[in-house]
Amino acid sequence: MKVGAVLVGVMMGAVLLACDKKEEKAQGSPKQEAKEEIKREEKEPAVEKTGAYALADKKGCFACHDVYRKKVGPSYAEVAKRYAGKEKALEELVVSITKGSMGKWGSIPMTPQPVTKKEAEELAKWILSIK
Repeated sequence: MKVGAVLVGVMMGAVLLACDKKEEKAQGSPKQEAKEEIKREEKEPAVEKTGAYALADKKGCFACHDVYRKKVGPSYAEVAKRYAGKEKALEELVVSITKGSMGKWGSIPMTPQPVTKKEAEELAKWILSIK
């Protein structure tokens, strides 16, 4: 009787473990995701995480944007590329940051951000400097 109970327990454990492994493969293991993140970061230029970067982090900009990857909104590198060489690029970005924008990057609007004009200028200059 004890042997049967142990055998059933071992079999249930094996089934649960097998199911867990299948789910992990489907979702991507945390170790695999970490490896992919490291590979991605190795390909991207280093970004100094002070100054305007720190301001963007403090103001919550990274909830929707990333420096080199598209999230809800475009990456800052995409923005810099689109505005490169435009005469009024800085002013346009400041307006987009402070007053919001719609339709520039698709159907999802950017809401006005809680920053001062000076902070918006600092952020816009930093965004435009990204390569």
